[in-house]
Amino acid sequence: MMNVLIIGGTRFLGRHLAESFLNNKHDVTLFHRGKTEAPGGFPGVKEIIGDRTKDTHLLEGENWDIVVDTCGYFPKQVRKTAETLNKNVSSYIFVSSVSVYEDQSARNITEEAKTAVLKDPDVTEIGENYGALKAACEKEVEAVFGEKTLIIRPGLIVGPHDYTDRFTYWPDRGSRGGDILIPDMMDPTIRFIDVRDLVNWIVRMAENGESGVYQAIGGVYNFNEFIRKCITDKNQSKTVPVSESFLTDENVGEWVEIPLWIASEEYKGLDYADDAKAINKGLTFRSVEETICDTAEWSLSRKLTPDQWKAGLHPDKEKTLLQKWKEKVK
Repeated sequence: MMNVLIIGGTRFLGRHLAESFLNNKHDVTLFHRGKTEAPGGFPGVKEIIGDRTKDTHLLEGENWDIVVDTCGYFPKQVRKTAETLNKNVSSYIFVSSVSVYEDQSARNITEEAKTAVLKDPDVTEIGENYGALKAACEKEVEAVFGEKTLIIRPGLIVGPHDYTDRFTYWPDRGSRGGDILIPDMMDPTIRFIDVRDLVNWIVRMAENGESGVYQAIGGVYNFNEFIRKCITDKNQSKTVPVSESFLTDENVGEWVEIPLWIASEEYKGLDYADDAKAINKGLTFRSVEETICDTAEWSLSRKLTPDQWKAGLHPDKEKTLLQKWKEKVK
């Protein structure tokens, strides 16, 4: 049994991570701000309520076997956290991102590929700096914990409680039926990893005392086949493939407004990143049907209005685009 500290994460990744550690009979402490989930919302865990930007002193004086950092974005904050925990934690697991690489158009990216360099170490906006910020955070953890560091670089993390809606949109849209606008991708390859597969593997890596850097991108899927699996009523639904050039001309945003669609070759290489190293360490993937079904069930339980979605096409805009497309191809 291990004594585990999880920094952040009561909403999605951290929620599943805490549950997985608990299910494997480990003691869990959560250090979070108490904003997403009210204190006491996680039975069976100890909670330390605080903000890592100013309250890391609350972590002093206690000992843990490992810390899992799910919300490190700014290198100075991560460095401060690592230095605070260096004396009372045996190893540091940092959840980074596959977006850390300098050249994201390259195919078959491995963990050894060159990472992006942060131009301004004092930057306070994530945005376009996301990948470089994560890369800088990795270096800060390694500088403090050295060989006791485990870096995880996931791709798109999906599944129940994915509040970003970057994946959730499609299972939900498939359940609503009707004419479904989809991009007619020149390259329909897509990648994602179910959060439950990711956290269960992280727990096993922690139990085995693993260190180093590992990509965890997920299964390789065909977008069109994925969409067909999302549709629950095949008789009342129809996909309408729309050209990528039309979508671009209409200023439809890739990735967020139409989730999983990457038109830019600048980023397409991430769908071909190589996670063989993690697979060789036991990373496995459940069926995509299970991920779709469970995500749709959770999403429908939220009963969101169209204006509350964080990603995906608004139904009104989808109808407008479909009408324009039908007129264009008459």
